[in-house]
Amino acid sequence: MRYTNIDTISFTNKNGITVPLKDKRPIPNEDISFNLKIDSNAELDEISSRSDVYGEDAEDLSYKIFDANIVKIVENNYDLSKIRNLDIPL
Repeated sequence: MRYTNIDTISFTNKNGITVPLKDKRPIPNEDISFNLKIDSNAELDEISSRSDVYGEDAEDLSYKIFDANIVKIVENNYDLSKIRNLDIPL
């Protein structure tokens, strides 16, 4: 659902095969509720379901944490073990 409004573009690979891809999505600007210190084996879906974050059965809200920390996550090659703090959006 989050990607339905994103433009689909065509990409032609080196073999001449054209495939449809979603264009880049703008980084959303979320209001940050608090900053959370994490350990090296943290997982976003587990964090989002914590009682002090979004609560039980809220694994589906992990995308909010991902989006709020996308720059930090990409700069660390998607390796959460290199990140010590995450911004938790409302």
